[in-house]
Amino acid sequence: MGTKRVGWARIRSLINENANQLGPRYAHVRSALTANTTLTAADYGKVILLNGAAAANFTITLPTDPTVGAELTFCLAVNNNAAAQVVVDSGTDNKIEGFAIALLASSNTTAYHSHKILGFDDAAKRGSMFHIVCVDATVGARRWLILDSKCDIAFINAIV
Repeated sequence: MGTKRVGWARIRSLINENANQLGPRYAHVRSALTANTTLTAADYGKVILLNGAAAANFTITLPTDPTVGAELTFCLAVNNNAAAQVVVDSGTDNKIEGFAIALLASSNTTAYHSHKILGFDDAAKRGSMFHIVCVDATVGARRWLILDSKCDIAFINAIV
């Protein structure tokens, strides 16, 4: 009988210690950005919402000192204005690399991207997104790998 009590007590203890893992999971979201913003380490793991509804371009700059494994997801919360480009800049001598997928009405296209900047062009639709992870944190040669990407038009690699 004594071992049963210890067993049940241990089970209850484990459940209480891990209650946060048993509960529902929610994405950590940063409110929709509408202007030039520099992200910090506190943003790692978050879904960064972007609002390009105004007729103005803006740039989101990645943290300057990422660690390997740092992840960020960027998503358009509203349709981009016909005169708004929203881009993510990895910094001087750094790159965002991987396959950027455009899901077009007539066909789907995949393009290999290896540039400092990745972003959403004029009139990109709500829900267009990309998810990146830092795979090399070497100063001057940081690499962010595209894990997932979807856009209704081709991604861009510069504001024009």
